Amino acid sequence: MQTIQKTLAGACLLFGLSISLLATVQIVDADDDLEDLAETAAALVLFGLAPTALGSWLAWNLRHSNRQTTQSLSLQQEQMFLQLLQSQAGDLTIIQFAAAAQVPIDQAKEFLDQKAQMLNASFDVKDSGAIVYRFPL
Repeated sequence: MQTIQKTLAGACLLFGLSISLLATVQIVDADDDLEDLAETAAALVLFGLAPTALGSWLAWNLRHSNRQTTQSLSLQQEQMFLQLLQSQAGDLTIIQFAAAAQVPIDQAKEFLDQKAQMLNASFDVKDSGAIVYRFPL
């Protein structure tokens, strides 16, 4: 659905802006023929400004929905992190968090590094080489 919306927004903006530009040039270069000027102005409004407005609205709507999705995912990660901290008594590994939050390992490491810095966590390295983040509860 988002791909269709992106394509439609781009097509509307491309079509509308090009018609608007052509109509504006036509109006600026127009002779004193009022009938041609009125036709060009009508074309500008119908075929230039309307598709441009529609494309702009579609692009804004996409951006707004992406921002809400990102905030929702961030909140879900935060909740998953807090639940894991409680269930693991404050000790977390990158793999535990990545599996629970269903995120890539590098993203899980970055998230845990930020939280460790924010919450003054300590680090331990297991014999297997895994890093254990120890968060104070």
